[in-house]
Amino acid sequence: MTPAVLADLVRSAAVRVLDDRGLDTGAIPDDVAVTRPRDRNRGDYATAVALRAAGPLGVPPRLLAHWLADELVTHSAVAEAEVAGAGYVNLWLTAETRADAVRRAIDSPALPTREITLPATVRTTTGEIAMADLVDEVGADAARFAALSDSTVDVDVLRARTEENPFHCVRYVHALLSSLIRNGERLGVVPTTVDVDLLDHPDEIDLARTIAEFPDAVTGPPARTVRYLRRLADQAWDFTDHHHVLPQGDEEPRRGHDALLALCAGARQVLAHGLGQLGITAPQRL
Repeated sequence: MTPAVLADLVRSAAVRVLDDRGLDTGAIPDDVAVTRPRDRNRGDYATAVALRAAGPLGVPPRLLAHWLADELVTHSAVAEAEVAGAGYVNLWLTAETRADAVRRAIDSPALPTREITLPATVRTTTGEIAMADLVDEVGADAARFAALSDSTVDVDVLRARTEENPFHCVRYVHALLSSLIRNGERLGVVPTTVDVDLLDHPDEIDLARTIAEFPDAVTGPPARTVRYLRRLADQAWDFTDHHHVLPQGDEEPRRGHDALLALCAGARQVLAHGLGQLGITAPQRL
């Protein structure tokens, strides 16, 4: 479930809550937002719609939030809803909903090619540089990534294969995940999503949540796509650093390995689609 779909679900639930009580449903804003809490213990997402609607309705925000939470937990995708603070509603999605997002990512076909107009110049730490000159300096893909990031570019960093270079990191992680999948095949580990819903480590849940932002996160403004790919790549890299995705030593493959590899396969597919949307190649090896 993408954040946009969840936002629609929250809005529909809020409208039902007010309608059932004879209150003005027009108080619910059209642009209901759901956001990721900074503290992952506070839920998968949170919404402040009760705070925004309570004033016009003359209803205490926390009371409206409780009504909304009670309605939301009746939906099959919502495992838990909790009222927090002055009237926020924190939401936890079901494990099956997260698993479905990973399945969708793995099975997703290539997205339609986008027409993106590149800027004539790019802002760098040493001043403006013509796009053509930046291509000469760092290569077409790196220049394109930098130009679409809508941020000031350090040409020396962009040229280097280091962790400080966001372009290199995104493509490196795609290649890293591709390598994991190849190695998994040799070990008899298949990235099947049958048991993805059983993954319950906070890092596993976080990575699945980020994957679930696909395809919305890669079909909007290019700068937003760049930010999302950087976040997903950083998260996947950290995940593979701290978790044994494949069997170690003489360890026999288990179904849990299949699920972990499926999580990596979902992240790889999303990185490939996102880079493709930017017109950038996604190498299997670096």
